Amino acid sequence: MEKGTREQNIKRIIQMEERVAQCNRCPSLTRCIRKPSLGKGDLEPQIMLVFECENQFTLDLDKVIQLRDIIKKCFNTERVYHTFMVRCQPKACVTRQNANCYMHNKLLDKEYNCLLSNTPCEGIPVKPTGDEVMNCLPFLMEEIKVLRPDYVVLFGSRAGEYVLKSCGVYDGIEKNMAYEYEGITFLTTVEEKYFTVDNFDQLSTYIHPNW
Repeated sequence: MEKGTREQNIKRIIQMEERVAQCNRCPSLTRCIRKPSLGKGDLEPQIMLVFECENQFTLDLDKVIQLRDIIKKCFNTERVYHTFMVRCQPKACVTRQNANCYMHNKLLDKEYNCLLSNTPCEGIPVKPTGDEVMNCLPFLMEEIKVLRPDYVVLFGSRAGEYVLKSCGVYDGIEKNMAYEYEGITFLTTVEEKYFTVDNFDQLSTYIHPNW
């Protein structure tokens, strides 16, 4: 897909997000999710940040802004977009495990109260399974093709592994490395909560001279 205008990107991303919202590939997840995690930022990005899934770091707006500011300063650009490899955060839930539940609709109300316990959701976020990643990965790859950033920063080993394998890279996937695919440079690095200017310095050798 060719790089589109801002208006074209907005239309394509909205269409994709509508399909994300209607997705039921992981029914056990969607029942305990009010809305999926969606990308945010400039829709003509030079840099795309990819997190594995929502976590305590990405739910803290101040920490995300700090990370984005580091990226903006290091890459000398304001055009940054961040998104997620897995849109619905899996949760470990004792209430659900112990309940004989035959409901097939949402188990959370609009205030994020559990309909099984009538109390605020106490589900503990856990890492997505391989199947859950694979079910969601096509949305991310579509998002990358629509926005066509110059650089995609993959935070954490799982994001690096799954995304790069989707690009045909199967061997030699390491942190702080660069991989080219269809004119886009993919950069692998540590998890977002560990990322500092020092990590950028390790990646800086892969930035194009004409950047």
